[in-house]
Amino acid sequence: MARSVKTNYIFNLINTLTQVLLPLITFPYASRILLPDGIGLVNSFASIINVIILCSSLGIPLYAIKEVAKVRDNIKNLNIVTTEILSLHGLLTLVGYVAVLILSVLVPKIHADISLFLLLSLSIVFTTIGCEWFYQAVEDFKYITIRGIIIRCLSIVFLFLFVKTKDDVFFYAVFTVFGVLGSNLFNFFRLRRYIKLQYISIGELHPFKHLQGVVKIFVFYIVTSIYVQLNTVFLGFFQSDATAGFYTAAMKLNLTAITINYSLANVMLPRLSNLLANKDMSKFEEMSQKSYNFSFALTLPMSVGLIFISPYAMILLSGVEFAPSILVSQIMSFTIFFIALSNVMGIQMLYPLGHMSKVIKCVTLGCLVDIIACLIFIPLFAQNGASLAYLIAEAMVTISMFIIGRKILPLKYFGRSHFIYIFATGIMTIVLWAESFIQINYIIKLFIMVLSGFCVYTSILFMAKDPITERVKEIVKEKLNKNK
Repeated sequence: MARSVKTNYIFNLINTLTQVLLPLITFPYASRILLPDGIGLVNSFASIINVIILCSSLGIPLYAIKEVAKVRDNIKNLNIVTTEILSLHGLLTLVGYVAVLILSVLVPKIHADISLFLLLSLSIVFTTIGCEWFYQAVEDFKYITIRGIIIRCLSIVFLFLFVKTKDDVFFYAVFTVFGVLGSNLFNFFRLRRYIKLQYISIGELHPFKHLQGVVKIFVFYIVTSIYVQLNTVFLGFFQSDATAGFYTAAMKLNLTAITINYSLANVMLPRLSNLLANKDMSKFEEMSQKSYNFSFALTLPMSVGLIFISPYAMILLSGVEFAPSILVSQIMSFTIFFIALSNVMGIQMLYPLGHMSKVIKCVTLGCLVDIIACLIFIPLFAQNGASLAYLIAEAMVTISMFIIGRKILPLKYFGRSHFIYIFATGIMTIVLWAESFIQINYIIKLFIMVLSGFCVYTSILFMAKDPITERVKEIVKEKLNKNK
């Protein structure tokens, strides 16, 4: 029996936040021990491996969540589909290792440190056998979260115990592989709880029938990767490495906020796919609307809030040397809002409804707009121009999905609740603007602005009796009554 969406969201949010926090804890320590040469060597090899993982995975992770969620209520079909997708991923992994061997032989730099490169290449097989997509599809988010936290804690202890000098590059590589993907070993062995050989006949397995579906997702990944990464490349060509660094620092802050909303998307996709498979359209429409409303309510104030806290958050996270990143972060702040809405319409709704081609067209349009905007704005405004191009591109993706989705998606795009979210955000904006003139320590100021912004926004929602806050009241009352 699947847990409630709110429980899954909380578990997945905790898991996602610990993934974000891991490098924030470990990287400062490792960089001071291994110095730029050691960190650079591991990260350059890891980047090559990550490209191989992307290519050998095609679009399997996202595709598999949808397909497995559709059949999870039928034990025989669940076994067949899971085995087919895992088999296809296994065959693609073999192709990935052919690329590893070719690079190991032909590239002198890799050949000189072949043991390190081969160690990092274990990430490829760990990604395959991990089947993270399976546990998301069956909504076993509690297991994913608990297992992930335990492994990350152990990996931090390993790092502090074994990485003590600049010569401990190999141990840092071990941490890089097992700290991120070591838990995938447990995933593989735990599959025995779900996958039973008696339900599987080799003659029934057709792994290559999934190839067309995963290729579509792969195209989506490639297009989105292009226009997310392209701006940094253009900055390097048209401006300088420093401007690319300012842009990258701002992107990290931006992506941290986006990650919070992605936690909801990871929870909603399997649930909505399962509802469609069971032809429960009324529940699909109800949950889609709730997801849209929640994403709107969460990311609109988050986008506005980032404009005001960026001057303090950027200095805290990156140092005073990255002061030019502040305006970059402020310009791209509303991409959080646009990405949230396009994710609901595209990945949570259009994709399960069988319209992935339309999603690809929208992100392709965004990619083309980003390229044109980069060529216009980067030569004029450097890193600020790159952030403006990124904002325009994400806005175009969202607008195009609105236009395409009007006749397909059962969504109410703007109603009373959305007006309340806008009004509450407006009041929060006035409060944060007034607080920006207070002259106190920037860390204290950051804390005060985050806390006051949250309190003002949520208070207005409670006073307006918004459905989200009304549901929160109900949950609290239920908990209190149980404890009596």
